[in-house]
Amino acid sequence: MKNTVENALRSQNLRYQVLTDTPVQTVLRMGMGMENGRFDVFIDVRPEHQQTLIFTVFPSIVPESQRLRVSEFITRANYGLVVGNFEMDMGDGELRYKVTYFYDNMFPNSETVFLKSLFTSFHMMNRYLPGIMAVIYANVLPQVAVNQIENLGNPMMN
Repeated sequence: MKNTVENALRSQNLRYQVLTDTPVQTVLRMGMGMENGRFDVFIDVRPEHQQTLIFTVFPSIVPESQRLRVSEFITRANYGLVVGNFEMDMGDGELRYKVTYFYDNMFPNSETVFLKSLFTSFHMMNRYLPGIMAVIYANVLPQVAVNQIENLGNPMMN
């Protein structure tokens, strides 16, 4: 799978750095600039478990005073998501979007499927970033922020 990932990244002219390369794990790091921000992306290939994890990391640490509000935001956002999910470390405030890609002999390595998973990861972080920032810095209610992103209207008006 490591070769599939590297070939897929090269096919898109995406630059990356190898952080770890052992028989049980390969971790790649890349930066991704999007409309709403710049993100660090980590690709964690675990051949022993036949899985690849893709993490797109929020560009700053969620302040401790805002972690419960952001936790509500990501819980509401995660509810309707089909591929991947947001997760936050309540201890240090790291927030990321994770997509897991499984493969085996019946579902072999695929550059196309990997790239769809990768693009989903950073596009979802880009899509929800304005809402996360609004919750943290503009005191917007988490439910309102998610509804605005998902075009559901203002729940306070119902």
